Amino acid sequence: MSLTRWSGIAVTVLGILALCRFASSSEKAIELEGERLVYFLKDEEVLVVSGKLTYEDVTLTASEIRVFLRDERLEARGNVRVTRKDEGFTAEEVVYSWKEDWWRSKKVSSEITGKGIEGKLFFRGEAVEEKDGTMTIEGARLTSCDLPEPHYFIEARRIVIYPNKKVVLYHLSYFDFGRRLFSLPSYAFFLNQKEQLPLLPMVGYSRATGYYLTYYHNYFPNDTSFGTVELSFWEKIGWKLSITHYIDNEKRNEKGKISVEYLDRKGAAPKVTAKGEYSRRFGKTLDLSSNFSYAQTVGENDAALSAQALLTYTEKKLQSKLTANYTRSSPQEGSALSATWVTSYDLGGITAKTQVVFREDTRFGVYTDKDLQYEVALQKAAEAYTYTLRYTGHEDLEGDAYTGDFVRFVRKIPELEVVRKKERLGKSDFTWQAGVLLGHYAEEDTGVVDERLHLFLDLEGKSTLAKDATLASKFRFEQNFYGNGFARYVFSGSFTFEKRLSEAFGLSLSYNRAGYAGATPFRFDYTTPKTEFLGFGVVYDKGPWSVRFESGYDTLSGVFSEGVLKVSYEESAAKSFEVRGSYDFNEGTFTGVVVELSWPLSREWNIGLSGGWDPVSGELEALRVRLTRDLHCREISLFYDRSQDTFWIEYGIKAFPGQTVRIGGE
Repeated sequence: MSLTRWSGIAVTVLGILALCRFASSSEKAIELEGERLVYFLKDEEVLVVSGKLTYEDVTLTASEIRVFLRDERLEARGNVRVTRKDEGFTAEEVVYSWKEDWWRSKKVSSEITGKGIEGKLFFRGEAVEEKDGTMTIEGARLTSCDLPEPHYFIEARRIVIYPNKKVVLYHLSYFDFGRRLFSLPSYAFFLNQKEQLPLLPMVGYSRATGYYLTYYHNYFPNDTSFGTVELSFWEKIGWKLSITHYIDNEKRNEKGKISVEYLDRKGAAPKVTAKGEYSRRFGKTLDLSSNFSYAQTVGENDAALSAQALLTYTEKKLQSKLTANYTRSSPQEGSALSATWVTSYDLGGITAKTQVVFREDTRFGVYTDKDLQYEVALQKAAEAYTYTLRYTGHEDLEGDAYTGDFVRFVRKIPELEVVRKKERLGKSDFTWQAGVLLGHYAEEDTGVVDERLHLFLDLEGKSTLAKDATLASKFRFEQNFYGNGFARYVFSGSFTFEKRLSEAFGLSLSYNRAGYAGATPFRFDYTTPKTEFLGFGVVYDKGPWSVRFESGYDTLSGVFSEGVLKVSYEESAAKSFEVRGSYDFNEGTFTGVVVELSWPLSREWNIGLSGGWDPVSGELEALRVRLTRDLHCREISLFYDRSQDTFWIEYGIKAFPGQTVRIGGE
């Protein structure tokens, strides 16, 4: 056998040994491919020329790949491309440690996506390190413009990317129109939400406020918190200072937000307001969420405080929820506290449920009303039926010292409920559901104590009467019998007929009626009013055009509802208009017309208009006009608001819809 062949066999064997060593050290499947594979036995190093590495969901290709088995590390150079799941990047050089799970790269290009942005963001960096779930980019350039020479870009000394959460930029400069427009010490934008932090100061003038200035400062003390300081000045109103701080700690499952504001209005005492919200998950079973709000005028006795908290505990068989609410008002000289504790436990085929409600209502120096309500229930589902047995009680803890108790309670001592699940009625398109409630009730508000048998039946469905004609029906019937001999029934129903007169035209007629008859000893049974209403609608839909008209008639009051006509045309969000008008048939007058328009003037220019017209006064209402210039990846708009008699300019990047820099206006 020739020496060349022996050499080939040796290289193949060594390559297999290297791959085995590589795979065993990483304890996961690894594949290496390349034009040439060399194994250095002494250094335990594998060299792959024009190679490809596959590891879990990572694919790496490069002109040269070196695998250091002893250090559990690899280095790749020359046209490096890394793909992970649906994302990837290119670089001149990459170092990866599968032992410590970190990446270091040089001369990197990649993309960022997220539901908080439209499309993609493209970035380049001199050096990139990925470790502990974050990516740090030194010497970075960022843009959403897909042109080789982007219209705008952001240069930052350092960028930290928290995947699917946020991107934080440090020492950044914004370039557009061929020059640097501004610089900031830091900024962040979110990948998981549309709302973004304010970016630049706002200056302008309006009839209501006069000249104004608003300055923002965003700060980022650590990886899990950030905030915004806002200072505003209005010529005619005064000034305001506010601080909003956020907590977003994914490792601790913790999120929070608190805002404090000091407003000093001209001719009035300063006012302090604060509000916040906080949530956290403890382990896999306990969740906490809370919020509060506070407001007070400096030097005045008008403080108002409101706070809520929810604690939820969940296990396989046990679910428990504790809710607390507290309000305190100095102007009303009172406070209110309520707490509700609900539990559910699976006993194996039977579910035990409890509910305890505590309420305390206080008027300072006048009275304190305390109430305790409780409910115990057993529930069992068997085939098509669900059985529930309830017992409820109520204790007036302060001994009825205050006779005007604010709680109106009905005790169920006890109540049995049997409900059949919703089922199809034969082979029709209708469904039905029925149930019965039987109990002994004590209504504290009226002092009535009596038995009550409640029966109900629900029918619902939609049937085809003929070609392009349907009838949707809904009906509910309730029958009550009482121990004193009273009886009462309640009904409600609706019919909706829809017919396609042609491919474009459609007609709809509806009839709704509800009523009752008989007598009841309980006040809580008087809940359904008598109603009877006829509805009418016509629709025309063809291509971008749509015309709709709706009206109705109340047969009990003899009054027509307003007729509403809507005409719209929509090819896209940038090319559409809508006109809505209403007519009062009872008075015989038009009550209003509203217009919304967005229309292209050319490829780059678009005009928008919204507003209304009051036929009675003959005045235009809330008229706003917009003129927009499309700048490829950005856009700039000029606005005029007639109600405020003010102009302003907005500049925005399309990747961040709704986030604009504004000069002028309200």
